[in-house]
Amino acid sequence: MQFRLFSFALIILNCMDYGHCQPGRWKRSKRANYGPNPICKGCLSCSKDNGCIRCQHKLFFFLRREGMRQYGECLHSCPSGYYGLRTPDMNRCSRCRIENCDSCFSRDFCTKCKTGFYSHRGRCF
Repeated sequence: MQFRLFSFALIILNCMDYGHCQPGRWKRSKRANYGPNPICKGCLSCSKDNGCIRCQHKLFFFLRREGMRQYGECLHSCPSGYYGLRTPDMNRCSRCRIENCDSCFSRDFCTKCKTGFYSHRGRCF
C-alpha cells in the first residue's frame, strides 16, 4: 500500500509545473521552447538536452555527434561531407557515401573532392 501511495505521489509531482523553483533554475513545461538557446535556432521544437527535434520548413535537420553525445541542429545548408535530402515530412542532411568527397549532390554522386583528389563521373580518385 505504501509503495502504491509513494508511486502515485511521484507521478503527481512529475506532472506538476514547477513555477515555484528558484530564479535562474530551469522551469519544467510541456512545450520545450528555449528561444534564446543558440542550439535551438530555427527549431520548431527543441529539447534542452538534445537540441532541435524538428526544424522550420526550409531548413535541414543535422544530427551532430561529439563522442557519445549527439544533438540536432537546423541549418540553411548541410556541412561538408553531407548533402541535403528534402522530403514532405522533413528536410535532413545525409552523409555522402563516396570516399574522399567534400561535397555531394546525392548519396552516390560527388561534386567536389577533398584536396589532393580529382573528380571523375561523381567519384573521387
